[in-house]
Amino acid sequence: MRLLILISLIFLTACGGTTIEYVAVMPDIPAETLTPCPISDRKVRTVNELAALATEHLRSAECANGKIETIAQIIGPQ
Repeated sequence: MRLLILISLIFLTACGGTTIEYVAVMPDIPAETLTPCPISDRKVRTVNELAALATEHLRSAECANGKIETIAQIIGPQ
């Protein structure tokens, strides 16, 4: 009986005339990853404010790079 079931499966999969349709699957990327990183619009008047602005810009760049790396891990090598 098992042999008959296996043979019938082979015959059913060998049906001709079917076309294969490929569907692109989009990966699920969290909404937080797609939000822009904040960029400071601080007005610089002193050297200390310039240092603070540089630090804020560095953090924004690190935020953006982290999101790019996260998206790269989700998408994976293709």
